[in-house]
Amino acid sequence: MNDTPSLHTLRPQSLASSAPTPLFGNEADTFAQQLRLAAQAHRAGRLDEAIASYLKLLAVRPHHAELHNNLGVALRLAGKLDASVSHHRLALAADPGNPALHSNLGNALRAASCLGEAVKHHFQSISLDRDYGEGFFNLALCLRDLGRLDEAIGCFGRALTLNSDNRRARVELAIALLMRGELAQGFAAYEARKRLPEAPAPDFTQPPWDGGPIGGKRILLYPEQGLGDVLLFVRFARELKRRGATVLVLCQALLKDLLAAADFIDQVVAEGEPLPPFDLHASLVSLPHLCRIDFDAPISHPPYLKPPTDSRIKLGRTDQARLRVGVYWAATSGRSSGLRRSVPFQRFMELAGDPELLMFSLQGGVHQKDIQQFGAGGLVHDVGRGIFDFAEAATALAQLDLLISIDAPIAHLAAAMGVRTWVLSPSTVDWRWLLGGEAAPWYPSARLFRQPGPGDWDAVFAAARRELHLPKQA
Repeated sequence: MNDTPSLHTLRPQSLASSAPTPLFGNEADTFAQQLRLAAQAHRAGRLDEAIASYLKLLAVRPHHAELHNNLGVALRLAGKLDASVSHHRLALAADPGNPALHSNLGNALRAASCLGEAVKHHFQSISLDRDYGEGFFNLALCLRDLGRLDEAIGCFGRALTLNSDNRRARVELAIALLMRGELAQGFAAYEARKRLPEAPAPDFTQPPWDGGPIGGKRILLYPEQGLGDVLLFVRFARELKRRGATVLVLCQALLKDLLAAADFIDQVVAEGEPLPPFDLHASLVSLPHLCRIDFDAPISHPPYLKPPTDSRIKLGRTDQARLRVGVYWAATSGRSSGLRRSVPFQRFMELAGDPELLMFSLQGGVHQKDIQQFGAGGLVHDVGRGIFDFAEAATALAQLDLLISIDAPIAHLAAAMGVRTWVLSPSTVDWRWLLGGEAAPWYPSARLFRQPGPGDWDAVFAAARRELHLPKQA
């Protein structure tokens, strides 16, 4: 996205027209220097400092397009979306013919889930400049969010034609291919993520595995992204074991005891622990590509994770309850993507109070307090407070008839165990679940309940109630 807080975010001629009152001599030099310092703080990630500096400068130049633009970008990154959109509108009012300002307003609107208006501004940006590669890239992101994958892929292609060095466009194009179900091509293209500046580079002296013969070799698989990706892609370690490799897995500490129970993993090491000897290494996310999985052939997806044999987690029963249902409603991340995935706890209250459902919370983190805050301690039994890692979570899940969860690692764990799992998804679905339909491509026991439009949890919970055979709410 066109987020760089520097003079080149705007066309030079637009800056001259954005200030109603000219500055002269030292005053102009001081303003330019302070603007550069604010942009430096912005690029360094010191958002609070940058925002404060931009606001001080706006007191001097209240109609300065670049100031409003850069402040809008900083506010968006800080999660203050309404203010971000407003500042981008002010930037555009000061310089309405600037394609970059249309595109940056579109970026802010996309973050605020106003996808329809975002698309209009991105279209306007490329109408003003048919060679504006960033405009095509940003438009492609919005079209992908809307599920218009063919158009999105075309726009990504145009962005790459205009700038073949745009690594991020290659990665986002790969995600669009994965969402469209073109898994072999998508995973091959997704290897481009390793060339992004923020990509974690493994500090190993041993060579990476290139997909060649691996019999008799010791391979270390390492986590590249989040907990959910480890739970999803560790399944492919079974293929390495089948080919005769000794499989070592480096993982987050919360996953160590869970993965140690898997019969296709020879040794599990938590991050920060000394590494055992190994010959080769590979990212877990790269395994579908490196293993050359034939996604066109029928694939068996048996459960591949299980709880440890001993656990102190015991869930109760009642004579009337026909289903023991686990719930998980809030992402632990405070980022905008986490907020979009999260569901207000009171929505799950709509399912409580039915004697045939015995509800257990597996929620972790600060949102555990939601149960008491809404007076639901007698309706939703808080198991999450007693769960300290994923092995214990697996023990709780194994005792459930159903898990109803947002897109979170707990959903991947339940589905990997073969537990009946309902995933409540925002309208912009994560690529790991692909696009369209209710079936989850990796998990036979999982089903997706997807918003028909941004923020529409009403339709999602109405569908869940129907499937649970609960009466309609008055």
